[in-house]
Amino acid sequence: MNKAFYLAIAIIAFTIPIVVMAPASIVTGLFGDAVQRNIPGLKIGATRGPIWEGSTQLKYQRFPTVTVSWEMAVLPLLSGKLSTLVELTGGGVQLEMSAVSSTSGGSLDNINGTIESRFINAVSVDYGLELTGVLELSGINTSYDQRWLTSLKGITNWSGGIVHIETPAQFYSVKLPALTGQLSMKDSNAMFDVASGNATLLTLALKPDGWSQTSVSYMLAEMAGLPLPKGYQDTTGPAFLLEEKLF
Repeated sequence: MNKAFYLAIAIIAFTIPIVVMAPASIVTGLFGDAVQRNIPGLKIGATRGPIWEGSTQLKYQRFPTVTVSWEMAVLPLLSGKLSTLVELTGGGVQLEMSAVSSTSGGSLDNINGTIESRFINAVSVDYGLELTGVLELSGINTSYDQRWLTSLKGITNWSGGIVHIETPAQFYSVKLPALTGQLSMKDSNAMFDVASGNATLLTLALKPDGWSQTSVSYMLAEMAGLPLPKGYQDTTGPAFLLEEKLF
């Protein structure tokens, strides 16, 4: 064996412990500004631990601060992939998932956990909606490329409870039963269908261009006691159809 081989071994033996024990704050220091520029409203807080097993605090717009902890696998790096176990805690969120990413895209798999209503209400109250109860996420999987989502599936369950709805005309409080949500993709749109039993009450669609569309059924409008638009005869369609630019 030549000297170059031993030199290479020496360099690897010297650098691996340094890389493994390097603080995770190096990564956020190098890329944090770029990430925040591309995701307006995202703030990166204190980062702790080594690169391979660290944590950082994230705050997005008006949502409560969440601590993101991760544990990175080494072997996938040899094939140009980043494979990480991720946990989100704090502010009413308790989620676990596995994440894989590369230069061409990635995936978030086996997203499981709970989101308390107080986390959602931090933003939803400004739109006239305040929830109670807990949203449970189970076996949610999604993949993406450099442009948009390529797949989405999974189930959510809401425990039910009192919902407050504020409109320009009136304030409503209604007790709703437990609801099930189905995540899917349809014509490049991310879909979220909310149902009680076999009846779909609410459908949300998020389009690649950042526009969202919310369809409220007549059944949900009647359950909530909302005044129905005048002149509507076909109750098979939506009672209300709302559109908004999210990003």
